[in-house]
Amino acid sequence: MMWISILLLLVILFFAFFLYINRQSSRKQETVADQDALAAAPVKPVILLIIDSLMDAPLREAIQLGKAPALQFLKEQGQYHPRVVTGFPTMSVCIDATLLTGTYPNQHHIFGLVYMDRQEQRMVNFGTSLMESLKFGVRTVLKDSLQHLNQTCLSREVKTIHEEYDGPTASINPMVYRGRHEHKLTAPWLGALTGIMPRTIATMAPRFFSFGALSKIHHNSRPTGPLHRFGFHDTFSRNELAYLLQSGQLPPFTIVYFPRNDEYVHQKGTSEIKGIIKADEELRELLNMFPSWDEALDHVTLIVMGDSGQAPIIPNRKEAYIDLRKRLKEYRIMPIRQKKPRPKDQLVICCNERMAYIYVQDEQLDLKEVISVLKQEPKLDIIAWNEEGLISCVSGQTEGKFSYKAGGAFVDEYDQTWHLVGDLAILDLTVNERNQIQYGIFPDVMARLAGVMDTSERVIVVTVSPGYEMISEASPTHVGASHGSLHHLDSLVPMIIGGTDSQPAYPRVINLKSWLLELMHASRNPKGDS
Repeated sequence: MMWISILLLLVILFFAFFLYINRQSSRKQETVADQDALAAAPVKPVILLIIDSLMDAPLREAIQLGKAPALQFLKEQGQYHPRVVTGFPTMSVCIDATLLTGTYPNQHHIFGLVYMDRQEQRMVNFGTSLMESLKFGVRTVLKDSLQHLNQTCLSREVKTIHEEYDGPTASINPMVYRGRHEHKLTAPWLGALTGIMPRTIATMAPRFFSFGALSKIHHNSRPTGPLHRFGFHDTFSRNELAYLLQSGQLPPFTIVYFPRNDEYVHQKGTSEIKGIIKADEELRELLNMFPSWDEALDHVTLIVMGDSGQAPIIPNRKEAYIDLRKRLKEYRIMPIRQKKPRPKDQLVICCNERMAYIYVQDEQLDLKEVISVLKQEPKLDIIAWNEEGLISCVSGQTEGKFSYKAGGAFVDEYDQTWHLVGDLAILDLTVNERNQIQYGIFPDVMARLAGVMDTSERVIVVTVSPGYEMISEASPTHVGASHGSLHHLDSLVPMIIGGTDSQPAYPRVINLKSWLLELMHASRNPKGDS
């Protein structure tokens, strides 16, 4: 018994010593930023920090409760834009591509987490859920997300910020990152051992590139194991950025992802603030690297924003999930394991949570017939398709039809002109006596919807009302909240701008690239002062 007690004591002492050493090591890493290097930089470095699924209401609540002091400081000292219009579909990978290229999916070719590739005529899946990945094929999902996403799926006809800027940039944990420098992703040993992915994967990325445990900027960054999501979490992202600050290597532009908040919101709902509190703790660690938080903004331009919002899911699980296969059961739908449609398949369904693409493969099948079936589902708020050079829209909630195209006598708040025909209420639009368009519950809906409606495709785009989520063969379901649609709950995100009086031309994600490039080219001493 005594020996057991001694062994237990030794174990306790070992772990105490380990924790002490670990704590001391952490303290050593929590050093100050290299302010001399920052001051000597020809331009003021820009850090774009994206907190996944950050929304205005829970952010304000966290601040009012005193649980987000760093975000409160930035909000009070800088600019606050609570209604920035994000991309569509409102899925991170698509939004990343729009932000970095300044284009819509029709140009950058990333149409969501799941869609049909136009050139290869096959379904692409970047990883939606474990069940869908297993049915689709884990190896294919990993190949799409790690090898194809940035190197082949993202169009070569567009350039990312990292490719366009003539200088070093950094990317820490966004899915879309293509740059001008060769890097290697190193797979976890289990993935390589089981053969589901190669040990190393060549990729083109920015000069400073971090992608979880697969590619680190600072080789001593930790933790990165399976218990810590292989580095795809907020602390790892913060540590990588802290290393750039501390080592004097922070480039003119750095984009950083804090992913954890998205999980909290999906699970607990849109009022959940735990993820915001956790993100704020990491942000405090970064600001504390400077003598004062005010001095941090003297040295860097810090932009904090969300990527998409989320809409709550109703508690009634039987009603919350709209199974498109049941609604379209009279048609032959391609099983996802096929990946490519067979001659006998009439439809391919690609669900992105609260939006979906329905590709009509059968040339003999009239789109209007499928649309008529979809219109019988009252939870679908927008059903859109291409029709004789126009984008036409109906709804499962009301009668009428609305069609539009770019160019025309009507102008919106973003100085975009439109030709409008039919019932404006379908997209909740109003027009005043000066032909000015006001958007309602669907922000910038015409440009964002047109951005995925290639006229060469027989595709129907559908979105669902708040409270509901669409599913197909093995789609994920979320109990708290979800995103993907054109609704303002999914589409509006807050943005805090600290360290500059500048702002984008319009509060939209698609306008950020040109603005960020302006910031990166702005001389710190425009008059040549020393």
